Amino acid sequence: MNSKRPRYLPTRDLPPYAFIPGKQPHPEKEGGHMEGIEVEVEALKPDRPFENEAYLYGLDLFNHGYYWESHVWWEALWNEAGRKGVLADFLKALIKLAAGGVKINLSESPVAQGHIDRALELLIPIEKEHSVYCGIDITALIKECQQLGPASPFKQLKLTIS
Repeated sequence: MNSKRPRYLPTRDLPPYAFIPGKQPHPEKEGGHMEGIEVEVEALKPDRPFENEAYLYGLDLFNHGYYWESHVWWEALWNEAGRKGVLADFLKALIKLAAGGVKINLSESPVAQGHIDRALELLIPIEKEHSVYCGIDITALIKECQQLGPASPFKQLKLTIS
């Protein structure tokens, strides 16, 4: 994990391991680091992302290589957003990027690229209306995603809110 990256919710500890299927205990199963934890979220307000702890924690998780775990928090926010609309599409794009990270960790680059491509399909229409959304520079994120590939490690991708 990259400890040099900033934390958006430093009061919340990162998990003891980043789940990689088949390599560590499933986080929600017996002995997993999320066993018995209910993921509860409040609705994310795109104009006030710093007020949403689940969103900030998801960013921290993603930026430190906890891709599966970030997916869990963002999926809860996506469900809370009703799964439709700009906010839901934005969250789904983040979920797809997290899924791409999991697949990279499993050495499944073609599948990871499919998730990245789907994230781009969701982000490009958002960029037409919002250059910054939920604090994320959408234009910069799209550019970074378009540059991802075998020559540029996925772990270099960082979600930064301004």
